[in-house]
Amino acid sequence: MQNSTVASDSTGAILLVSMIRATANSIEINRDTINALNVFPVPDGDTGTNMMLTLRSVVDDIGDDASGTIGEVANRMARAALLGARGNSGLILAQFFKGLSESLGTTDGEPLLRGSSFAKSLRIAATNSYKAVPNPVEGTMLTVYRECAEVAEASAAKNGSFENVLSAVAASSLETVRRTPQLLPVLAEAEVVDSGGFGFAVMLDGALRALHGEEPAARVVEVPMPGGAKFSGSVKADFVDASEEIDWGYCTVFAIQAEDLDLDKIRAHMDQLGRSPIVDGTDVIAKVHVHMEDPGLALSAGLGYGQISNIEIANMDEQTAGWASARRGDATSPPVATLAAPEIAVVAVAAGDGLTDLIISTGLGATSVVEGGDTMNPSVADLLAAVNAAPSKKVILLPNNKNVVVAAQQVPDLTGKDVRVVPTRSVQTGVAALLAFNIDLSLDQNEKAMNEVASEVGEGGVCQASRDVTIYGHEIKAGMTFATFDDDIVTVGRDPLFVLIKLIEEHADGAEIVTVYTGEAVTPEQAETTTKSLEEKFSGFDIEVVHGGQPHYDYLIAVE
Repeated sequence: MQNSTVASDSTGAILLVSMIRATANSIEINRDTINALNVFPVPDGDTGTNMMLTLRSVVDDIGDDASGTIGEVANRMARAALLGARGNSGLILAQFFKGLSESLGTTDGEPLLRGSSFAKSLRIAATNSYKAVPNPVEGTMLTVYRECAEVAEASAAKNGSFENVLSAVAASSLETVRRTPQLLPVLAEAEVVDSGGFGFAVMLDGALRALHGEEPAARVVEVPMPGGAKFSGSVKADFVDASEEIDWGYCTVFAIQAEDLDLDKIRAHMDQLGRSPIVDGTDVIAKVHVHMEDPGLALSAGLGYGQISNIEIANMDEQTAGWASARRGDATSPPVATLAAPEIAVVAVAAGDGLTDLIISTGLGATSVVEGGDTMNPSVADLLAAVNAAPSKKVILLPNNKNVVVAAQQVPDLTGKDVRVVPTRSVQTGVAALLAFNIDLSLDQNEKAMNEVASEVGEGGVCQASRDVTIYGHEIKAGMTFATFDDDIVTVGRDPLFVLIKLIEEHADGAEIVTVYTGEAVTPEQAETTTKSLEEKFSGFDIEVVHGGQPHYDYLIAVE
């Protein structure tokens, strides 16, 4: 059904929100096709999913509240898009919202959404996208942005109505997408067009239909293949086979928060560490996307600039294998996994690459990590920002440090989300509690189950004194290693492994499982020795040694 009434050159925040909702629905309907086209920069079949999740973060953040000027709403959208950006395509998509924010947010009162302002937003998106990527490549979403901006500017100069400009841009975007294989050889080799560029064209189609009042605004859009060919739904078989033979590493995404961030410096740093880096944001928050063999290197580098959060790490080799199976149409292989916004999100505090990875994987895709722990406790503002950025209206917050519990307990009163704090006093207790998390249970049920597990875990640590200290009434000399368990000093010695064994001997009686997390100072060889020594020493319970990478502590233990 089509509504003959067209919003002309005078539109407000409500119409902007309705058009963005339409773009999100359009991407969702065409997601599988966009994923199938995804061969650059990595054939991992997630471009459509990442664009959908980025748009969903914007829509969820706005909710039903379109109050304020159109500029104010655009500013909220830009921030939500940046914090919620997923993958390469999500960060490039965030530039579109940044363009809307900058073009609409500079006028007092309720500005009009005119063709000229839309053209300006596309130009800003194109300029920022080329800057965000150290080595921009033509034939991608960047090209589509740039050529759309050129068409918009020409159209606005002839007829400034928003409808005319959006109509011209929507039509031209499909033609630009059709030409992408001419500009990027890998697309021609795979016999596809650019996935991100097609995704943006799909968004424009949904926005235009919403502007025209057509229902439904979202529809299946035919892929504009060169020469009028039809997209088969798959890529060239030889390309699929070759893609599986390449080591792609990990897609690493995180946010950095600090004062006076230098985006160019961070971008150059990430370009030295990994592949396909994209960095953008503001002087107080940056979003980083980079492909790495060792994601811990990127996270450690990020820590050098400020607090990191919103960490997401995906194994691209596994994604590529799933993508390849789906492209071959192998009915016996599982389809490419797609991510859906969780009903309940979990925000956890942790320090250490191993613990961060473990928490994210244990959290069933629902967990994000706030960097912090002993000597670097995150603030209430840090925790609140992470909760607000979480992709759900229901959040479980794990402070994972006794000194962070009080700050965490302030968060529920500062946000409109339903936040439950499980007062975990250590990261090892937090991991144990997270193992009880079940995405199929309600928020109340998860809170109860996680609290019960946390209350049953004994927590300990082994560390070295860097100076003469008095802890819990015990005087310990610099260089000595000591162990604590539930805030009591257990033993003191010179050898960390000896102290660890004494700790377990005294506090693992009746345990079913003891988990030992090795710290950043423990080498792989030392970790192997630790594992062998503990397995030889203890047989009455299961013992597991896991790389934690935490600072300060040679070993953290959980006794269950």
